[in-house]
Amino acid sequence: MAAFYLNFLYRALGFGELGIGILVGAQAVGVVAGAIPAATLTRGHSRRTAILTGGTLAGLGLVAIVALSLFPLLVVAAALVGFGGIIATSSGAALLADATEMSRRSTRFGQQIALGTTAAFLSSVLAGALAAPAALALGAAPGDPLVLRALVAGGGVIAALSIVPTILIREVPVTPATLDAPRRNALMRRFLVIETVFGFGAGSFLPFINLFFADRFAVPFGALGLVLGVLALAGSLGALLHGRFVASRLGAVRSIVAVELASLPFALAAAFAGDLTIAVAALAVRHLLMFGASATMNAFTLSSFTPAERAGANAVLALAWSAANAVGAIASGALRAALGPAGFTANLVTLTAAYLLAAILTWSLFHAHEPRGDVGVTRPAVPDSSA
Repeated sequence: MAAFYLNFLYRALGFGELGIGILVGAQAVGVVAGAIPAATLTRGHSRRTAILTGGTLAGLGLVAIVALSLFPLLVVAAALVGFGGIIATSSGAALLADATEMSRRSTRFGQQIALGTTAAFLSSVLAGALAAPAALALGAAPGDPLVLRALVAGGGVIAALSIVPTILIREVPVTPATLDAPRRNALMRRFLVIETVFGFGAGSFLPFINLFFADRFAVPFGALGLVLGVLALAGSLGALLHGRFVASRLGAVRSIVAVELASLPFALAAAFAGDLTIAVAALAVRHLLMFGASATMNAFTLSSFTPAERAGANAVLALAWSAANAVGAIASGALRAALGPAGFTANLVTLTAAYLLAAILTWSLFHAHEPRGDVGVTRPAVPDSSA
Protein backbone atom coordinates (compact mmCIF):
# COMPACT_ATOMS: atom_id res chain seq x y z
CA MET A 1 0.00 0.00 0.00
CA ALA A 2 2.77 2.42 0.85
CA ALA A 3 4.63 1.74 -2.40
CA PHE A 4 1.41 2.16 -4.39
CA TYR A 5 1.14 5.83 -3.41
CA LEU A 6 4.76 6.90 -2.86
CA ASN A 7 5.38 8.19 -6.39
CA PHE A 8 2.06 10.03 -6.33
CA LEU A 9 2.96 11.59 -2.97
CA TYR A 10 6.28 12.78 -4.37
CA ARG A 11 4.46 14.31 -7.33
CA ALA A 12 1.84 15.96 -5.10
CA LEU A 13 4.65 17.57 -3.10
CA GLY A 14 5.73 19.31 -6.30
CA PHE A 15 8.60 17.17 -7.52
CA GLY A 16 9.01 16.53 -11.25
CA GLU A 17 10.06 13.37 -13.04
CA LEU A 18 13.76 13.90 -12.34
CA GLY A 19 13.07 14.55 -8.65
CA ILE A 20 10.95 11.40 -8.40
CA GLY A 21 13.71 9.44 -10.13
CA ILE A 22 16.24 10.74 -7.59
CA LEU A 23 13.98 9.81 -4.66
CA VAL A 24 13.48 6.29 -6.04
CA GLY A 25 17.21 6.09 -6.67
CA ALA A 26 17.91 7.25 -3.11
CA GLN A 27 16.13 4.18 -1.76
CA ALA A 28 18.38 2.01 -3.93
CA VAL A 29 21.42 3.95 -2.69
CA GLY A 30 20.28 3.15 0.84
CA VAL A 31 20.41 -0.53 -0.09
CA VAL A 32 23.99 -0.02 -1.26
CA ALA A 33 24.91 1.66 2.02
CA GLY A 34 23.22 -1.10 4.03
CA ALA A 35 24.80 -4.02 2.19
CA ILE A 36 27.92 -4.24 4.37
CA PRO A 37 25.99 -3.98 7.67
CA ALA A 38 23.59 -6.59 6.30
CA ALA A 39 26.50 -8.91 5.62
CA THR A 40 28.28 -8.35 8.95
CA LEU A 41 25.31 -8.20 11.31
CA THR A 42 24.63 -11.91 10.89
CA ARG A 43 28.08 -12.87 12.17
CA GLY A 44 27.28 -12.01 15.75
CA HIS A 45 23.49 -11.97 15.79
CA SER A 46 20.63 -14.24 14.85
CA ARG A 47 18.74 -13.98 11.59
CA ARG A 48 15.70 -12.86 13.60
CA THR A 49 17.60 -9.99 15.23
CA ALA A 50 18.82 -8.80 11.84
CA ILE A 51 15.31 -8.91 10.38
CA LEU A 52 13.87 -6.94 13.30
CA THR A 53 16.68 -4.38 13.20
CA GLY A 54 16.33 -3.81 9.48
CA GLY A 55 12.55 -3.63 9.64
CA THR A 56 12.69 -1.02 12.39
CA LEU A 57 15.08 1.18 10.41
CA ALA A 58 12.96 0.89 7.27
CA GLY A 59 9.89 1.81 9.31
CA LEU A 60 11.59 4.93 10.66
CA GLY A 61 12.43 5.94 7.11
CA LEU A 62 8.80 5.56 6.05
CA VAL A 63 7.65 7.66 9.01
CA ALA A 64 10.06 10.38 7.94
CA ILE A 65 8.73 10.29 4.36
CA VAL A 66 5.19 10.75 5.63
CA ALA A 67 6.17 13.61 7.96
CA LEU A 68 8.61 15.62 5.82
CA SER A 69 8.35 17.78 2.72
CA LEU A 70 11.85 19.15 2.04
CA PHE A 71 13.54 17.34 -0.82
CA PRO A 72 16.95 16.76 0.84
CA LEU A 73 15.30 15.29 3.94
CA LEU A 74 13.08 13.05 1.82
CA VAL A 75 16.16 11.78 0.01
CA VAL A 76 17.68 10.78 3.36
CA ALA A 77 14.40 9.19 4.51
CA ALA A 78 14.08 7.17 1.29
CA ALA A 79 17.67 6.01 1.69
CA LEU A 80 16.88 4.86 5.25
CA VAL A 81 14.02 2.73 3.91
CA GLY A 82 16.44 1.00 1.57
CA PHE A 83 19.14 0.72 4.26
CA GLY A 84 16.86 -1.07 6.69
CA GLY A 85 15.16 -3.09 3.98
CA ILE A 86 18.34 -4.78 2.76
CA ILE A 87 19.32 -5.77 6.30
CA ALA A 88 15.95 -7.44 6.80
CA THR A 89 15.64 -9.09 3.40
CA SER A 90 19.20 -10.43 3.29
CA SER A 91 18.73 -12.34 6.50
CA GLY A 92 15.23 -13.36 5.51
CA ALA A 93 16.42 -14.89 2.25
CA ALA A 94 19.28 -16.66 4.03
CA LEU A 95 16.89 -18.01 6.66
CA LEU A 96 14.58 -19.41 4.01
CA ALA A 97 17.49 -21.06 2.23
CA ASP A 98 18.78 -22.53 5.51
CA ALA A 99 15.39 -24.05 6.24
CA THR A 100 14.93 -25.63 2.80
CA GLU A 101 16.56 -28.65 1.18
CA MET A 102 18.37 -27.86 -2.03
CA SER A 103 16.10 -29.99 -4.19
CA ARG A 104 13.07 -28.04 -2.94
CA ARG A 105 14.61 -24.57 -2.80
CA SER A 106 13.40 -23.29 -6.16
CA THR A 107 9.80 -24.17 -5.36
CA ARG A 108 10.09 -22.72 -1.85
CA PHE A 109 11.42 -19.41 -3.16
CA GLY A 110 8.65 -19.45 -5.73
CA GLN A 111 6.09 -19.91 -2.97
CA GLN A 112 7.63 -17.02 -1.04
CA ILE A 113 7.43 -14.74 -4.08
CA ALA A 114 3.89 -15.95 -4.77
CA LEU A 115 2.81 -15.05 -1.25
CA GLY A 116 4.36 -11.60 -1.66
CA THR A 117 2.75 -10.98 -5.03
CA THR A 118 -0.62 -12.26 -3.82
CA ALA A 119 -0.36 -9.80 -0.95
CA ALA A 120 0.57 -7.15 -3.52
CA PHE A 121 -2.59 -7.99 -5.46
CA LEU A 122 -4.75 -7.54 -2.37
CA SER A 123 -2.94 -4.39 -1.27
CA SER A 124 -3.14 -2.81 -4.73
CA VAL A 125 -6.87 -3.40 -4.95
CA LEU A 126 -7.36 -2.19 -1.38
CA ALA A 127 -5.12 0.83 -1.86
CA GLY A 128 -6.94 1.92 -5.00
CA ALA A 129 -10.33 1.49 -3.33
CA LEU A 130 -9.30 3.48 -0.24
CA ALA A 131 -8.41 6.69 -2.10
CA ALA A 132 -11.99 7.97 -2.38
CA PRO A 133 -13.13 7.22 1.21
CA ALA A 134 -9.86 8.56 2.63
CA ALA A 135 -10.30 11.76 0.65
CA LEU A 136 -13.89 12.07 1.86
CA ALA A 137 -12.91 11.52 5.48
CA LEU A 138 -10.14 14.11 5.30
CA GLY A 139 -12.14 16.60 3.26
CA ALA A 140 -9.63 16.82 0.44
CA ALA A 141 -9.11 15.60 -3.12
CA PRO A 142 -7.68 12.07 -3.63
CA GLY A 143 -4.45 13.56 -5.02
CA ASP A 144 -3.96 15.98 -2.13
CA PRO A 145 -0.71 15.48 -0.16
CA LEU A 146 -2.67 15.07 3.09
CA VAL A 147 -4.67 12.16 1.69
CA LEU A 148 -1.63 10.55 0.12
CA ARG A 149 0.35 10.86 3.37
CA ALA A 150 -2.48 9.14 5.21
CA LEU A 151 -2.59 6.30 2.70
CA VAL A 152 1.18 5.78 2.78
CA ALA A 153 1.08 5.85 6.59
CA GLY A 154 -1.71 3.27 6.59
CA GLY A 155 0.42 0.94 4.52
CA GLY A 156 3.29 1.43 6.95
CA VAL A 157 1.10 0.52 9.92
CA ILE A 158 0.01 -2.70 8.21
CA ALA A 159 3.64 -3.54 7.39
CA ALA A 160 4.58 -3.01 11.04
CA LEU A 161 2.36 -5.96 11.98
CA SER A 162 5.00 -8.24 10.45
CA ILE A 163 6.89 -7.91 13.73
CA VAL A 164 4.55 -10.52 15.23
CA PRO A 165 5.50 -13.50 13.00
CA THR A 166 9.12 -12.33 12.98
CA ILE A 167 9.32 -12.61 16.75
CA LEU A 168 8.03 -16.18 16.45
CA ILE A 169 10.79 -17.22 14.03
CA ARG A 170 12.76 -20.24 15.23
CA GLU A 171 16.41 -20.38 14.31
CA VAL A 172 17.43 -23.10 11.86
CA PRO A 173 20.66 -24.79 13.04
CA VAL A 174 23.55 -25.27 10.60
CA THR A 175 26.51 -27.60 10.95
CA PRO A 176 29.96 -26.33 12.03
CA ALA A 177 31.33 -27.20 8.59
CA THR A 178 29.25 -24.40 7.11
CA LEU A 179 30.89 -21.66 9.18
CA ASP A 180 33.96 -21.21 6.98
CA ALA A 181 34.74 -17.75 5.67
CA PRO A 182 33.49 -17.05 2.12
CA ARG A 183 36.02 -18.15 -0.49
CA ARG A 184 33.99 -18.01 -3.70
CA ASN A 185 35.21 -14.63 -4.95
CA ALA A 186 35.40 -15.63 -8.63
CA LEU A 187 31.87 -17.02 -8.46
CA MET A 188 30.67 -13.89 -6.71
CA ARG A 189 32.08 -11.70 -9.46
CA ARG A 190 30.09 -13.62 -12.07
CA PHE A 191 26.86 -13.17 -10.14
CA LEU A 192 27.67 -9.48 -9.63
CA VAL A 193 27.81 -8.91 -13.39
CA ILE A 194 24.35 -10.41 -13.81
CA GLU A 195 22.86 -8.45 -10.92
CA THR A 196 24.29 -5.16 -12.18
CA VAL A 197 22.74 -5.54 -15.63
CA PHE A 198 19.39 -6.66 -14.23
CA GLY A 199 19.39 -3.84 -11.67
CA PHE A 200 19.90 -1.16 -14.30
CA GLY A 201 17.17 -2.59 -16.51
CA ALA A 202 14.69 -2.91 -13.67
CA GLY A 203 15.39 0.60 -12.37
CA SER A 204 14.65 2.09 -15.76
CA PHE A 205 10.95 1.21 -15.56
CA LEU A 206 9.61 -1.01 -12.78
CA PRO A 207 9.59 1.58 -9.94
CA PHE A 208 7.44 3.84 -12.12
CA ILE A 209 4.90 1.34 -13.38
CA ASN A 210 2.11 3.10 -11.45
CA LEU A 211 2.99 6.39 -13.15
CA PHE A 212 3.08 4.61 -16.52
CA PHE A 213 -0.57 3.64 -16.30
CA ALA A 214 -1.66 6.91 -14.71
CA ASP A 215 0.13 9.15 -17.20
CA ARG A 216 -0.19 7.21 -20.45
CA PHE A 217 -3.72 5.87 -19.99
CA ALA A 218 -5.17 8.28 -17.39
CA VAL A 219 -6.06 5.39 -15.07
CA PRO A 220 -7.58 6.67 -11.77
CA PHE A 221 -6.50 5.34 -8.39
CA GLY A 222 -9.38 2.87 -8.03
CA ALA A 223 -8.83 1.25 -11.41
CA LEU A 224 -5.05 1.45 -11.00
CA GLY A 225 -5.33 -0.80 -7.96
CA LEU A 226 -7.04 -3.44 -10.10
CA VAL A 227 -4.48 -3.08 -12.91
CA LEU A 228 -1.50 -3.49 -10.59
CA GLY A 229 -3.33 -6.29 -8.82
CA VAL A 230 -3.66 -8.19 -12.10
CA LEU A 231 0.09 -7.85 -12.69
CA ALA A 232 0.85 -9.05 -9.16
CA LEU A 233 -1.46 -12.04 -9.58
CA ALA A 234 0.28 -12.97 -12.83
CA GLY A 235 3.65 -12.76 -11.08
CA SER A 236 2.35 -14.97 -8.29
CA LEU A 237 1.25 -17.64 -10.76
CA GLY A 238 4.61 -17.54 -12.52
CA ALA A 239 6.52 -17.88 -9.26
CA LEU A 240 4.52 -20.97 -8.34
CA LEU A 241 4.80 -22.67 -11.72
CA HIS A 242 8.39 -22.08 -12.80
CA GLY A 243 10.29 -24.16 -10.26
CA ARG A 244 7.86 -27.07 -10.30
CA PHE A 245 7.09 -27.36 -14.00
CA VAL A 246 9.81 -25.54 -15.94
CA ALA A 247 13.07 -25.73 -13.96
CA SER A 248 12.42 -29.35 -13.09
CA ARG A 249 12.40 -30.22 -16.80
CA LEU A 250 14.95 -27.86 -18.30
CA GLY A 251 17.33 -27.36 -15.38
CA ALA A 252 17.93 -24.11 -13.54
CA VAL A 253 20.03 -22.06 -15.96
CA ARG A 254 18.32 -23.20 -19.15
CA SER A 255 14.89 -22.49 -17.69
CA ILE A 256 15.94 -19.07 -16.38
CA VAL A 257 17.39 -17.94 -19.70
CA ALA A 258 14.53 -19.34 -21.80
CA VAL A 259 11.89 -17.57 -19.74
CA GLU A 260 13.81 -14.30 -19.63
CA LEU A 261 14.12 -14.29 -23.42
CA ALA A 262 10.44 -15.18 -23.81
CA SER A 263 9.46 -12.15 -21.68
CA LEU A 264 11.18 -9.58 -23.92
CA PRO A 265 8.58 -9.33 -26.74
CA PHE A 266 5.89 -8.62 -24.15
CA ALA A 267 7.91 -5.78 -22.63
CA LEU A 268 8.29 -4.27 -26.09
CA ALA A 269 4.56 -4.73 -26.80
CA ALA A 270 3.76 -2.74 -23.66
CA ALA A 271 6.29 -0.08 -24.65
CA PHE A 272 4.46 0.73 -27.87
CA ALA A 273 0.90 -0.16 -26.85
CA GLY A 274 -1.65 2.56 -27.34
CA ASP A 275 -4.44 0.57 -25.74
CA LEU A 276 -4.76 -0.07 -22.00
CA THR A 277 -5.92 -3.67 -22.40
CA ILE A 278 -2.94 -4.56 -24.59
CA ALA A 279 -0.50 -2.90 -22.18
CA VAL A 280 -1.95 -4.70 -19.16
CA ALA A 281 -2.00 -8.07 -20.93
CA ALA A 282 1.57 -7.70 -22.20
CA LEU A 283 2.96 -6.68 -18.81
CA ALA A 284 0.96 -9.42 -17.08
CA VAL A 285 2.60 -12.08 -19.27
CA ARG A 286 5.98 -10.44 -18.69
CA HIS A 287 5.39 -10.55 -14.92
CA LEU A 288 4.32 -14.20 -15.10
CA LEU A 289 7.52 -15.16 -16.86
CA MET A 290 9.99 -12.96 -14.97
CA PHE A 291 8.72 -13.65 -11.44
CA GLY A 292 9.09 -17.36 -12.14
CA ALA A 293 12.64 -16.94 -13.41
CA SER A 294 13.46 -14.74 -10.42
CA ALA A 295 12.44 -17.43 -7.93
CA THR A 296 14.62 -20.05 -9.60
CA MET A 297 17.52 -17.60 -9.95
CA ASN A 298 17.35 -16.75 -6.23
CA ALA A 299 17.42 -20.43 -5.33
CA PHE A 300 20.24 -21.13 -7.79
CA THR A 301 22.31 -18.24 -6.44
CA LEU A 302 21.95 -19.02 -2.73
CA SER A 303 22.48 -22.73 -3.36
CA SER A 304 25.92 -21.76 -4.69
CA PHE A 305 27.01 -20.45 -1.26
CA THR A 306 27.22 -22.10 2.15
CA PRO A 307 24.71 -21.13 4.86
CA ALA A 308 27.39 -19.01 6.55
CA GLU A 309 27.94 -17.07 3.31
CA ARG A 310 24.33 -16.62 2.25
CA ALA A 311 23.30 -13.46 4.08
CA GLY A 312 26.54 -11.76 3.08
CA ALA A 313 26.32 -12.96 -0.52
CA ASN A 314 22.71 -11.80 -0.74
CA ALA A 315 23.71 -8.39 0.64
CA VAL A 316 26.64 -7.93 -1.73
CA LEU A 317 24.56 -8.94 -4.73
CA ALA A 318 21.81 -6.58 -3.59
CA LEU A 319 24.47 -3.84 -3.41
CA ALA A 320 25.34 -4.34 -7.07
CA TRP A 321 21.68 -4.61 -8.14
CA SER A 322 20.65 -1.54 -6.17
CA ALA A 323 23.56 0.65 -7.27
CA ALA A 324 22.68 -0.09 -10.89
CA ASN A 325 18.98 0.28 -10.09
CA ALA A 326 19.61 3.76 -8.69
CA VAL A 327 21.45 4.78 -11.84
CA GLY A 328 18.64 3.34 -13.97
CA ALA A 329 15.94 5.13 -11.94
CA ILE A 330 17.65 8.51 -12.14
CA ALA A 331 18.35 8.13 -15.86
CA SER A 332 14.74 7.04 -16.34
CA GLY A 333 13.45 10.16 -14.60
CA ALA A 334 15.71 12.36 -16.69
CA LEU A 335 14.42 10.71 -19.89
CA ARG A 336 10.80 11.27 -18.95
CA ALA A 337 11.55 14.85 -17.94
CA ALA A 338 12.96 15.40 -21.44
CA LEU A 339 10.47 13.34 -23.46
CA GLY A 340 7.27 13.49 -21.39
CA PRO A 341 4.94 10.45 -21.42
CA ALA A 342 6.82 9.13 -24.46
CA GLY A 343 9.74 8.63 -22.08
CA PHE A 344 8.04 5.49 -20.81
CA THR A 345 8.59 3.90 -24.21
CA ALA A 346 12.31 4.63 -23.93
CA ASN A 347 12.28 3.26 -20.38
CA LEU A 348 10.77 -0.06 -21.48
CA VAL A 349 13.12 -0.35 -24.45
CA THR A 350 16.03 0.17 -22.05
CA LEU A 351 14.66 -2.56 -19.76
CA THR A 352 14.34 -4.93 -22.73
CA ALA A 353 17.89 -4.32 -23.91
CA ALA A 354 19.31 -4.80 -20.42
CA TYR A 355 17.37 -8.01 -19.82
CA LEU A 356 18.48 -9.39 -23.19
CA LEU A 357 22.10 -8.75 -22.24
CA ALA A 358 21.54 -10.28 -18.79
CA ALA A 359 20.03 -13.44 -20.31
CA ILE A 360 23.01 -13.84 -22.66
CA LEU A 361 25.46 -13.31 -19.80
CA THR A 362 23.59 -15.76 -17.54
CA TRP A 363 23.97 -18.51 -20.13
CA SER A 364 27.60 -17.74 -20.95
CA LEU A 365 28.71 -17.46 -17.32
CA PHE A 366 26.63 -20.19 -15.67
CA HIS A 367 25.52 -22.86 -18.15
CA ALA A 368 28.20 -25.22 -16.80
CA HIS A 369 27.91 -24.18 -13.14
CA GLU A 370 26.58 -26.61 -10.51
CA PRO A 371 25.64 -25.14 -7.10
CA ARG A 372 27.67 -26.72 -4.28
CA GLY A 373 26.85 -24.56 -1.31
CA ASP A 374 24.99 -27.17 0.72
CA VAL A 375 27.56 -28.94 2.86
CA GLY A 376 27.17 -32.69 2.63
CA VAL A 377 25.32 -32.61 -0.68
CA THR A 378 27.69 -34.37 -3.04
CA ARG A 379 25.44 -34.42 -6.09
CA PRO A 380 23.70 -31.11 -6.81
CA ALA A 381 20.09 -31.64 -7.75
CA VAL A 382 18.30 -29.79 -10.47
CA PRO A 383 15.63 -27.68 -8.69
CA ASP A 384 12.66 -29.90 -7.82
CA SER A 385 13.90 -32.87 -9.77
CA SER A 386 13.55 -36.40 -8.49
CA ALA A 387 17.29 -36.59 -7.86
